[in-house]
Amino acid sequence: MIAHDVYAETNPAWLSYVLVGFLRGFVEADPAGPELPLAYVCLPLCLSGDLASTFDGSNKKTGLREWIERSPQIQLELSDRLNGSMEMVTGAVRLACFSKTVRLEQGRLLPGPVALKADLAKGLSLELSGPVKRADRLGFWVAASGSTKTAFDILGLSL
Repeated sequence: MIAHDVYAETNPAWLSYVLVGFLRGFVEADPAGPELPLAYVCLPLCLSGDLASTFDGSNKKTGLREWIERSPQIQLELSDRLNGSMEMVTGAVRLACFSKTVRLEQGRLLPGPVALKADLAKGLSLELSGPVKRADRLGFWVAASGSTKTAFDILGLSL
């Protein structure tokens, strides 16, 4: 029997770690940093085990639109997934800001003065490194899409 530790997966420290992965991928493509609402969209997508396989065979060149076209099931009940994770994402953003690994300026998330290791996923098990790697990739795709509105449109969401 395998125990599934939901508390560990929703721990603000762990989620902050994944958030930093998303932020790193994003600022690689757009140094201005993501607008805060993107954290509420992207973190649940990266952390969802049922969506992990949708990242298989992709890389940073794949892009957000192609990823969605390859796996349209991502959009199924997406709003429910996002609404159900709002408190967890808020906790992650707060902890990341309090720990100074992330800063929030004019509605954008930016790297903070306290840096985490450059390769966040190195040395972690596949179960733990997967969300961090997916967050980095998704951050890059979202930044390359051009704007928060464009990313929301591609995902089938409205602001």
